This record gives sequence, structure tokens and C-alpha cells, in this order.
Amino acid sequence: MEIMKKILIMFPVLIIVSLSGCEKVLDKQDLNALDDDVWESVSLSTQYLNKLYQDNMPGFSLGTNSGYSDETFYDNDFVYGLLIESSVGNFSLATFNKIRNINLMIEGVESSSIDEESKNLLGAQAHFLRAWRYWELVNLYGGVPMVLDVQDPWFDELNIPRSKTSECIDAIVSDLDEGIQNLPARYINPDDYGRITSVAAAAMKGRVLLFWASPSFNPENKAERWQRAYTANLEAKQLLDDEGYGLLDDFSQIFLVEGNANTEAIMVRSYDDTYIYGGWEASVRPPSGGGNGSNAPTWNLVKAFPMANGMLPDEAGSGYNATYYWQNRDPRFYHTIAYNGCEWELTGREETVQWTYFLNSQEDRRTPSTGFYCRKGSNPEIHKDNTDRTPTDWIEIRYAEVLLNLAECANETDRMNEAYDLLKLVRERAGIEPGANNMYGLKESMTKSEMREIIMIERQVELAFENKRYWDLRRRNMYIESLGAYTPKLNGTQRMGIIVMPKPPLQAEDIDTIRNTIDVNSADYTTYFMVIPKKLDTQYKINYLQPKYNFFAIPQNILDRSPAIKQTLGWENGEFDPYEE
Repeated sequence: MEIMKKILIMFPVLIIVSLSGCEKVLDKQDLNALDDDVWESVSLSTQYLNKLYQDNMPGFSLGTNSGYSDETFYDNDFVYGLLIESSVGNFSLATFNKIRNINLMIEGVESSSIDEESKNLLGAQAHFLRAWRYWELVNLYGGVPMVLDVQDPWFDELNIPRSKTSECIDAIVSDLDEGIQNLPARYINPDDYGRITSVAAAAMKGRVLLFWASPSFNPENKAERWQRAYTANLEAKQLLDDEGYGLLDDFSQIFLVEGNANTEAIMVRSYDDTYIYGGWEASVRPPSGGGNGSNAPTWNLVKAFPMANGMLPDEAGSGYNATYYWQNRDPRFYHTIAYNGCEWELTGREETVQWTYFLNSQEDRRTPSTGFYCRKGSNPEIHKDNTDRTPTDWIEIRYAEVLLNLAECANETDRMNEAYDLLKLVRERAGIEPGANNMYGLKESMTKSEMREIIMIERQVELAFENKRYWDLRRRNMYIESLGAYTPKLNGTQRMGIIVMPKPPLQAEDIDTIRNTIDVNSADYTTYFMVIPKKLDTQYKINYLQPKYNFFAIPQNILDRSPAIKQTLGWENGEFDPYEE
């Protein structure tokens, strides 16, 4: 039984009880009632758990939220501070119904007479899923109503106020601790690949506590939160190391190696030809490769990648060439960015060189909106006619993130040498040159603020398009605060792209006939092409409303149904303080 691939969703013992008149948000649903006998069967309990996985595990998220950051460009009101309050977030009846279903399993299994080993294994997975679901809420709203048992619609008070944010964090961590204590680090049966493990719970705990220590949650920069986050992330790394997890040798293969062979994958949602995600290949590939190129990297992201020597492009002595910007870059650059004239073999098309110049015939005269295509996580073995059937697994947490989480916490708790060592591990795997001093391009004797900036840049390039950048910008208040010379605040800026044009008097048709003879790494490039900067944010500059958006508004329909739930401070009629402890 492959947990994330073949989901059994039929419950023969399900008894549908139809109730009406209960309108409170936390329990208004079809109120499915389960015969208690289901929990007396490990097999039936596992089937129920499989459905919880299907309903609550994150879906394929490469590219998710990238348009709300500086990774790619969508002309959206969210980034410009024109957010429609009711359109954001997942504080909804459906979310609390899913939490209720998880609570049903936690209580049912705990009170059953099945053997303790099965009870712990099943229950701990459900505890993790509840932690995940509540973290999604707390990350957006701060404190939310914490419902940790099954509410009886006839006898229980369903109009439940929001818990303090700190109480929510503690409850989430408690659920994750259940997973750390009671789940295996790996499953012996390969069909169980994708089930939550103890190391996934530990890594998730480290992530949650990192966010809890970050400025959006911790404006007073309380040192004890950073220490707590450091301890959790150190524990996660130690558990992972003990069980043989680690950085995959080849960065380009992180999303392509599947199963236990992928030592970097920690929390995974698995897909195959029977259970697929259809969007990513089509959204990043060029038309000639079966895509539309809509998830196009910005010039901002292109410039963020270090050089092969580890120095940042704008650092003195880096060797960066503004014309031949692709030369001598961090090897991760070439696995993330497709630029004019790069090699990119895609199954089903004859040409192996990718062109992005304006109106080129290779792409039916279509040009990526930013001047670049994204290569992150793209599988060149997928035929160009099958890009709507993507079986690539989604890795929600991987080993490199744990290293970077720990490095950030080490820096904030004055463990500078440890932060250096962790960054070196990530850069060494990336293929950055160690240099004569084995610093992989890192400046020696950095201050805490300098190291903080470098860590965030490292996260930007290592985790590009992995649904991490927006959340990093948000938790670090990077929309409204500059971290340093190389990371100015985003608000007030415009995302940039480029337009690659045939150099006058040449036209695209002239380039089309000779492009296979052009050596882009020679003087040919300036002979045949010119590059024009392109402003992507043309109507507005970025104006993401921090700190207001650090905690979103509760939807009005929820407030109308449940008067005990108060609106968030900073929004209309707001009373609830997400920072109160």
C-alpha cells in the first residue's frame, strides 16, 4: 500500500448522521459518525488514516507563492498592498472539518484495544497531520481556536475563542513531539514511502520554532525563542545524520530521485502515473518543450546567485561580467535558470540549445515574460507531449533546509563557527569552489548581521521556487526592512526582467537561420544580441503591508457565525493581539 499514491477512501462502516441547526464554524459539517469498531481494526484505521493524508498533506508546491516574492512575476494586487481581505487564507469551515476528522482518529485509536505499537504508530501520524494543519493556520493568523478533542454538537460549547499564539505553538510542538517519540525514522516497506517519520516530525518542529523566533512572530527578539529553535533544529539534524539522511550529491537530481534512494527527502508527497500533478512541467518549460513558461525567474533571482568562487556578483573582485552574466556562476544557477543560448535537452524536441531572444522561431515567436525560463525540478525525461502528467514527487522538507534552519538559529544564538560550517556544507554540495582558505566564498569574521544576510541569500538560491521565499520574506519582515547592502527591502522596488533583442539591423528571422552557429560565450553574443532591462511591476511598485499582513484578518463570515472569535488587531474592528502571551 503506497500511502500517497493509492489512497483507499471507502469506509464500509461509515454511518452518516444528518444533523441540522448547528451553525458554529468549528463543527458545522456533515458530522460523520464512525462505528467504534473501526478503531478496533488496524486495517480499517489505516484506511481512515490514508484519507487523512490525502486531505491534509501539502500538494505539489514548486512555484507556489513565487509571484508574491521576487522569484517570478504575476501582476497581482497582493504584492501591491491592495489585498481583498476575504480572498486570503484558509480559516474556513472546511479546514476545521478536516481537523475534526483528525481528532476523531486520535481519540478513537487512543481508546481502542488494538496493540500499543499499532496504536502509537497510527496515532502519532494523526498528531503530525493535526500539527501541520494547525501550523498552516497559525502561520497566517497567529492564535486560532485550538480544538484538540472531538466536539459534541449537542452538548459542547462550539463558540470557541482564539487561543494565544504561544499556546497554539506549544500545542503544535506537542503533537510533533508525539511523532518524534513514536514514529520510525524510516519505513521498511517501500510502499510506505511518504508516510510521516520521526525525522520529518523533528524537522517540522525545527521549522515551526524558527518561525516562532523570527521577527514577524518575535518583534522583541526574545533570545529564549532562538535558543529553543536552535535546540530543535540541532536535534533534527542529529536524528537525520544518525539515520543516514544527508545532502544528495547532485543538486539537479533532488526532485528526480525517488524513494529511499533520495537521502535528502524528509517530508514527501509522492506522485506517479496513477496519482499525478499536472502543472509544473507545463508552467516552466518553453513551448518547444511542451510548456508555456509562465513560472519565469526574475532578473532579481538571476542576480542573487553567487559566482562559482562563492562571492556575490556585486562584491568587489567577484569576477562578475554584466554582459556574460551566466559565466562562472554558482552551479545551482544552471539547474535553476534557462537563459538565451544555454544547453537544455528536453525529450521530444530536436534542438538542445534554448533561445529566449525576442520573437524567435523556436518558440513560435513567444518570449518568456522575464527573459528566462525556470529549470528547477523539471524532469527532461518527460516527453514534451506529456507535460500535463507530471509524476514528480513534492518534497516539502529536505535536508538542506534543516541545515539552513540550524545555521540561522546558530547565528542568532552567537554560534558563529557553527553557522559557517553549515553554510560550507550547503555550498560544497552546490559545487562552489572552496578557495585557498576553504571558505567557499564566505567572508571571514562576519558580524551577526552580515551572516544573517548571507544565510537569507543562501536560502533564496538553494530553495528557489520551493515555496520558501515568500514565507522567508514575510517572517523576516524583508518587505519593509533591508538586511544589508545586498538585500534591500522589497517595498518600493520593482521586479526586473530582461528582453534579449537581435542587434539592429538584424531581425529575429536573421538570427533564426544562424543561431546554431552562434557561440554565446564569445564576441558573437554582442554581435548578434542586445539586452534591454525590463520593468515587470509597471503599474505599481511592491508595497506588501507589513506588519499588517504578518497576521491576516479572520473572514467576516466566520466572525458572524462565532462571536467569540475576535478580529485581529490592525484590521477593521480588530481586538485580538497575536503577540500577547
